Amino acid sequence: MTLFSKLFSSSTKQISPSLSPNPIYESLQESFKHDAQFFKDRPLFLNDIQHNIKLMMIHPHLGIIIFNSFDYGLDDLQGVTATQAEKDDTEADVKIRGDYEFIQERLSKNLHIQEIPVHSILLCNELSEDEFDSLDESFHRLIPKNLSLFNDIHNNKKKLLTLNETEKSYDLSYIKKILFSELILPLNQSLMSHQQEKILHKELDKNYLIKALPGSGKSSVLVAKALYEKMKNPNLTLIIFAQRACHVHKLQEIIFKCIENTQYRLNPAEITVSSFESIQRRCRDKEKYDLVICDDLNGPDLNALEALLSKKGRLLCSGNYENNTLSMLTLTESFRLSPALCAACEGQEVDTLPQSLSFNVGNLIMNTVLILTKLLKEVSYKEISIVSYNKNVSLQLQDEINDFFDENAYLFDELEKAEGLLIHPLSHLSCLSKKYMIVLVDEQSRYDSIELISRAQTKSFILSESEGIYNTLTTIKGLHNEIH
Repeated sequence: MTLFSKLFSSSTKQISPSLSPNPIYESLQESFKHDAQFFKDRPLFLNDIQHNIKLMMIHPHLGIIIFNSFDYGLDDLQGVTATQAEKDDTEADVKIRGDYEFIQERLSKNLHIQEIPVHSILLCNELSEDEFDSLDESFHRLIPKNLSLFNDIHNNKKKLLTLNETEKSYDLSYIKKILFSELILPLNQSLMSHQQEKILHKELDKNYLIKALPGSGKSSVLVAKALYEKMKNPNLTLIIFAQRACHVHKLQEIIFKCIENTQYRLNPAEITVSSFESIQRRCRDKEKYDLVICDDLNGPDLNALEALLSKKGRLLCSGNYENNTLSMLTLTESFRLSPALCAACEGQEVDTLPQSLSFNVGNLIMNTVLILTKLLKEVSYKEISIVSYNKNVSLQLQDEINDFFDENAYLFDELEKAEGLLIHPLSHLSCLSKKYMIVLVDEQSRYDSIELISRAQTKSFILSESEGIYNTLTTIKGLHNEIH
C-alpha cells in the first residue's frame, strides 16, 4: 500500500473524523480470538527510534496485519477529492506506510531465515462498501479496495483470509520475539528467557513482587524492565534500590551490559541506583518516582518504598518477602544454572556428596548454595566452614544463604553473631578443622589456599569462576579432583 492520503475539499470546508471507537477492529478481535493475537498502542524500538503501532494483529497464516482507521462517513466526503500526502506531511489523515516501513525494517534487521508477510489494512468504520464505491474517483486511485474493510463487519473476516496466498504457517511466539524483544544479540540470540521477556512486556497496572529460584535472573529482569519503561517514556522518573554498595555495583554492571547488548539507547549515568540506606532519607525529602525498582525486598522497607511513589507510580520488587499488597510474579526456570542446582533449591533429590576434593567452575554464589543444600541434608551446619577470598563476595553470600536456608550465615568479624554458618576470610584457612569446607578462591589466592586445603583432613569444595585454577589443582600430588 502506498503512502496516502490527505483529504481536502474544493470548497475548503473542514472535515472532522468521527470520534467513534473501532467497531471493525473489535469485531475482528471477536472473530479471530482463538487464532490470532491483537495489540493496541504497542511501542516498538529500532536503534534510537521509538514507533507506536496503534492497531495490530498477528495471525498464524496471515502474518502481521497493521490496521489504520479511516473515520469519515459518506456525509463528510460528498464533494471532496483525495490527494496523495507528501512524505513529511504530519497532518495527513492516513499514513499506514510509516508503520509498514518500520516493521519491515525491524524484520529485516532481526530476521535471517523465515519471511513473515506484513499487510496494511484500512478500517473504514463509517463507510459501507457501496458508499465507498460512490466516492470520487480520486479515492479509488489512492485507497486499494482489496486492502480496506468496511462496516459490513460480517464479511470482513472472510475478506482478510483471502490475503493468505499460500498454506504457510507462522509461529506467533516467534513473530512476537522478532517484533517485541529488545534484548537481541547478533545472530538473533536472545539474552532473556521466555518467562523473563513475559515480565519485561507486562503492563505495570499494579505493584508486583517477583519470586524465583536463585539464578532465574530476577536482578536482570528488574533492570531490563526499568530500562524498557524508561525507553518507552523518557520523562519517566525512575530509581533502583539494592541492599548494599556491592549490590549497587552489581546492578550498575547489569545496566551497562543491558544497554550495550540491546536496542536501548540510554545514558547509564541517568539511571539512579542507590542502596537501601538512602530509602528513609529520600522519604524525608519527599522524593517521588513514577517507577521504583527494589532488588531483594525486605519487610521494614516496604512502606517507605510505597511512600516514594508518585500518584500513578508503580513498585516492582524481587525477593522472598510475603505480603498481600503486592501481586506475585514467578520465574520457574533458570537460564544460567544447571538443573541440579534448581532441583537442590527446590529441595528435590540431587546426587550424593562427592567423596573427594571437588572443584567447581562457574557462579560462586550459586555453586555454594547448591553444595550447602546437599550438605545440610546429611550433616549439621556445625560441621561446615565457609571461606571466602573477598569481603564483598562474603556479603553477597551471606544474603543468599539467609534467603534460602533456615540456618543464618554470619561474617566471622560480626560482633554479636548468633549460632549459624560462619563465613571466614582466607587468612583463617589453616586454623579450620570442621569436617567440610567450602572455599571460594580467585586467581590471586589459588596457590596459598589450595596448598593448605590439600593438607587438611577434611572434605573440601573449591569454588572458582575461572577454570584456570584447575590447572593448579592437578599439579598437587595425590589429589582426586572432580570438575562440575
